[in-house]
Amino acid sequence: MHGLILHTYNPDRADLLVDHLGLHKALCVLMGWNYSMPPDNSKAYQSLSADEAATNQDDLIMWPPQVVIHNTNTGKGKEGRIEGLGNKVMDNIIRGILPFFR
Repeated sequence: MHGLILHTYNPDRADLLVDHLGLHKALCVLMGWNYSMPPDNSKAYQSLSADEAATNQDDLIMWPPQVVIHNTNTGKGKEGRIEGLGNKVMDNIIRGILPFFR
């Protein structure tokens, strides 16, 4: 989770900064962590009192809803490399599960 938090705080492209920081805040709030403290190797941002964490969670509204899909590997290919589902395949699967997602 720390790696994902670091990624959302420091995206590769500047035009994605706002979206990534929104996801950063949402993830920290969901985990009960301090989103206003920059993440670093000490992980001090993970310290937040239970009362503050509960208050943050009560205030959190994510729109549009976000989904994080982890580990879509399907096995190993002929060359021994791990293969997984691509974005288009996952889009089709999600559309099948959530018909309103079109």
